[in-house]
Amino acid sequence: MRLRLLLPIFVAISGPAFAQGGHAVTGITGINFNAGYDFGTLSSSSPAYSGDGAFSGPPDRKPVGALQHARELVAQGKYDEADPILNRLMGRTPSKDVRFLRGVTKLGLGDADAARRYFVRSVHRGFHYHPGSLSGLALAEIRLGNVDAANDILARLRKQQAACDNRCERAPALDAAITVVEKNLT
Repeated sequence: MRLRLLLPIFVAISGPAFAQGGHAVTGITGINFNAGYDFGTLSSSSPAYSGDGAFSGPPDRKPVGALQHARELVAQGKYDEADPILNRLMGRTPSKDVRFLRGVTKLGLGDADAARRYFVRSVHRGFHYHPGSLSGLALAEIRLGNVDAANDILARLRKQQAACDNRCERAPALDAAITVVEKNLT
């Protein structure tokens, strides 16, 4: 049930299938959690991080950035493993991507109220609204029984889609986000 609900949100944020550093993210759809936005910087004050900010991770694997590691866990549907990593990152980076991934994680763990709070904090990306955050916010609202709020979000997505007119780089993500919200509203 959780996977069926979250698969559409991952599809909604898929653009080019490359993660930070150009590596494809495997898992549910090979999605791009990066979407071209800056991840900010990480603090190395925690013993889980090396001096260069890399997450120590499992001993049998090369150290990777903590955000990349969390992104991979979310893509694999391992929300309970990604949640503590994302929690540690919350105070160490201003990245809205951390908040977005935390929203996906909370939705996957069944906490729609917390998911809504994180999606609201990650939705504004400069001039535009992030399609993945908007679709996640709509899914959280639907789970909370706020259908009117989800319909308002759908209207916002449609407005962005009309302004984009299939010419902007966000067009596929907008199309997918609209499809996800429409499908979950019916």
